[in-house]
Amino acid sequence: MSYNAVDLFAGCGGMTEGLFQAGFIVVAAIESDTHAARTYRANNDQRGVTLFEEDIRGVDSSRIRDLLDRQPLHLLAGCPPCQGFSSIRTRNKKEAVTDPRNDLIWEYVRFAEELRPMVIMLENVPALADYPGFRSAMVRLEELGYSPKMAVADVANYGVPQRRKRLVVIASLLGDITPAAGSGQLVTVRDAIGDLESARVTQDPIHRMFPTHSEEVQRRITATPRDGGSRTDWPTHYTLKCHQREGVGFRDVYGRLSWNKVSSTITGGCLNPSKGRFLHPEEDRCISAREASMLQTFPRHYVFLSDVPKAATALMIGNALPPEFARQQAAHVSRHLDGFIMNDVYDNEKRSSIMRSVKNKNTAPELAVRRLLCDMGYRHYRLKGSSLPCRPDIIFPGKHKAIFVNGCFWHGHDCPRGQLPQTNVAFWQTKIEENRSRDERNYRDLTDMGWTYLVVWQCQLKESNKESLRHVLKEFMSSKDV
Repeated sequence: MSYNAVDLFAGCGGMTEGLFQAGFIVVAAIESDTHAARTYRANNDQRGVTLFEEDIRGVDSSRIRDLLDRQPLHLLAGCPPCQGFSSIRTRNKKEAVTDPRNDLIWEYVRFAEELRPMVIMLENVPALADYPGFRSAMVRLEELGYSPKMAVADVANYGVPQRRKRLVVIASLLGDITPAAGSGQLVTVRDAIGDLESARVTQDPIHRMFPTHSEEVQRRITATPRDGGSRTDWPTHYTLKCHQREGVGFRDVYGRLSWNKVSSTITGGCLNPSKGRFLHPEEDRCISAREASMLQTFPRHYVFLSDVPKAATALMIGNALPPEFARQQAAHVSRHLDGFIMNDVYDNEKRSSIMRSVKNKNTAPELAVRRLLCDMGYRHYRLKGSSLPCRPDIIFPGKHKAIFVNGCFWHGHDCPRGQLPQTNVAFWQTKIEENRSRDERNYRDLTDMGWTYLVVWQCQLKESNKESLRHVLKEFMSSKDV
């Protein structure tokens, strides 16, 4: 099943990307920064997400409730700004830096209280857990019926090719849930960016986005040994005066990444070698914005805008939640929801109410198929055809081709997702059989009109089936028109 989600403090879209990859429908998002909002729109307008480009403190939750149109909000996700709690700003201090953004955690609580999502998921830096305001916010969530569980996770244990510790808070009105545990299988820098063409010859403007330096700085970069070298390997006369004092921290600055290890944390300074270990493992340059985004696990062709200043692009990428980490946490939430919505924990009336409330248009599977078609070059599709006797999800009028993207449960597919609930079996058998009969009539009507059709099942959109589905779509689209 597909579930609804809202992304607060959306940034350039790391959380949203992970939610979509996990099968959620992101109904709305909030982000006030202009550069981040433009980037978010470039990637999510076609997915149907409504973005509120406003200060969250001025957004009335009723506007999101209107978008939900009486459907439940299954997941409220958010990453409140954490600069006041970051390890960089609190270094050598016992308390968080005073920052007005620290109190934005209460905006998250406000939306949880007013929208009453089934599940809440919050991500931030580990130091947030020691903030009195955060602890008070957790108490308020408990009063609302949630039982927040939290864990500090290193995203490297979740297939993200970098060291990055995050605090994850998760809670559900349906029962206990804890943050997802990682597999521990590491993805290296080479795995993430090793196949990229050189940034000096690429046609990708975001891959060409990396700094140029003075001759003096460039000599230091060249003197840093390949594949993991650092400033401690420089000849003595290259050592900067600020690094000659004893007890100077930040030993990673001007360091190179290692091919066969995970990256250091990708921060907002990731396009500046003086801000951390951000030199390319082999080439005498800093990593590019594209490389930084892929080390964050953004897809290779995720849209970043070339007219956004380099520093702003680096800040967006560094501040983002890694999409793969978000995907795994969101998939964990989806399984939790499945367990309560599909299994025998509700009486018949309540389960039927939940089933009726599930969104049935612009679902995540439909959007996934549209993205795949676009990636393959089949962009000229439509979503409606007034002359047709039925309503396929995707049509190509000139080719007389139609694609149905069917949920396995609702359309009675012979797969694990298509299994019926164990209660009220006769009702669900009748309901699903009616859907299947209607489907068959629709297919016959299209065929009689000279159209060809393809059925794509929800289970075909699993990552392990993507290549097979790509082949099926290519064969269907390239077959001779009727």
